[in-house]
Amino acid sequence: MKVDYNNIGVGALAIGSILNNIEELTIAKATLILPFVTHSESLNYLSRANTQVKSIEKLISEKTSFFSNFNARYYDSLSLSLSSIQYLTDMEYAEFKDGTLIMLKPLEYNKKMGNRANKIFKAANNISELLTERDTNLFLNLRIEL
Repeated sequence: MKVDYNNIGVGALAIGSILNNIEELTIAKATLILPFVTHSESLNYLSRANTQVKSIEKLISEKTSFFSNFNARYYDSLSLSLSSIQYLTDMEYAEFKDGTLIMLKPLEYNKKMGNRANKIFKAANNISELLTERDTNLFLNLRIEL
């Protein structure tokens, strides 16, 4: 039996851990987080202590295989991303204002959350760095078909 770990809890944890770093995100950027954390190879790479990403272009050129199906992963996780955003707002960890998701209180890591949550929290710094670029630049470089 294959266990699906990609659920609303993981989604909220991933988006919340990014908000811990940058405090506000456009909804467009928030929907880009789950395709990174639900892809095991990407998550493993981005969570390493010695990994420091400088830009989306550099990451794509160095790890091309991570992005061959990013568009499909984006659309596969879109409803989960939106549900996770809704959960964060309902639980008052974030608020939605003028197209932006704003952190209200930090989401804290606890060892009881498990190894996958730990990796997500570790990867948050690198993913946050990637998300500092303009929305249009990210969607263009990630080849997301709108």
